[in-house]
Amino acid sequence: MPRYKLTIEYDGTHFSGWQIQPNDKTVEQTLEDAFSQILQRPVDLIGQGRTDAGVHARGQVAHVDLPDETNLEKLIFGVNGMAGEEIQIVEYEPIADDFHARFDAIGREYVYTITQKPIPLRRHLAWSLRQQADMNKLHECAALLKGEFDFSGFSKFNEDNYTTLCEIQRSEFEAEGEIIRYNIRANRFLRNMVRRLVGTMVRVAQGKMSKEEFIEALENPGSSIPTFTAPAKGLVLEKVFYKK
Repeated sequence: MPRYKLTIEYDGTHFSGWQIQPNDKTVEQTLEDAFSQILQRPVDLIGQGRTDAGVHARGQVAHVDLPDETNLEKLIFGVNGMAGEEIQIVEYEPIADDFHARFDAIGREYVYTITQKPIPLRRHLAWSLRQQADMNKLHECAALLKGEFDFSGFSKFNEDNYTTLCEIQRSEFEAEGEIIRYNIRANRFLRNMVRRLVGTMVRVAQGKMSKEEFIEALENPGSSIPTFTAPAKGLVLEKVFYKK
């Protein structure tokens, strides 16, 4: 059967993440159910990787094999209608039969949004701080992350990880009024890694932790320096990168 690459956008607020889980509402399960109901046959979506409960995506990628006679435009229209307004397949294209959404990915980019004060209209898409963060300290911490590090100290243990080394290619904060965005791109990410990095850098920027402690946690994953996890709602998977 022909293979297709799908780009998916979703609001993860009411989902227990991307990956199928028993008795939980997930993005992958919702999409598979819609495909299967329309085609009247089981359909297996393969995602590039998981996102945690409450995390959003603008550019999640999956691949799917569909019957030859499929009217793709009509099918995607139907799937989007059944999935609801919280999930939409925003791009779709035929792809090589040996393309793999997960194993062929060479990089991912996330954006984490913070507000320096509560902003009601952004409460589902940003972490609202009760104490101001020093932008200079955020910039200093972000600059320290570029390069390859063992991020096991900034992640949740996962026995499936074949390595905890990640190469950070982009790490920078930008501010626009009361809104702060953290952009990070790497060849791979560990579970909870971005949220723990953001949470810990904010602690430094609020004067609750020293930059030296942050460096110690980064360079010595086994150290006793605690890390802090930012809320899921501020995190968006922006893009997945593949070789041309």
